[in-house]
Amino acid sequence: MKFKNKKMTVRFSKSLKIEMQRSIIELNYGLHGKSRWLAEAIEFFLKQPNYVELVEHGIDINQADLSEVEAFYLSETTIRMVKIALTSVRVKYPLFEGVQSAFIRACVTYRLMRKNNFSLV
Repeated sequence: MKFKNKKMTVRFSKSLKIEMQRSIIELNYGLHGKSRWLAEAIEFFLKQPNYVELVEHGIDINQADLSEVEAFYLSETTIRMVKIALTSVRVKYPLFEGVQSAFIRACVTYRLMRKNNFSLV
């Protein structure tokens, strides 16, 4: 049985998108490896005990700056992990809007900040 990847689109600021692409290329993922890079970023982010609070960093961006749209293809397992995490965020911050995009931006930002100390172990 083959698992199907699901498409997820997220809005980024131009600068965050450029930094993400730079990291993907520097780490030899290639341009087609961005979904794997993001899946690893999500997994790493969710290992942080305070990830719910860290999601707020994904909304610390002027909404008008979110002009870039990126598509990712994530496994059903990763999508399930994201949905569980989003539920935790919504429980703690019920008035939080745009949780999914903010969560993904926070994962990307966190991985970029920790790029010299990044490990999935």
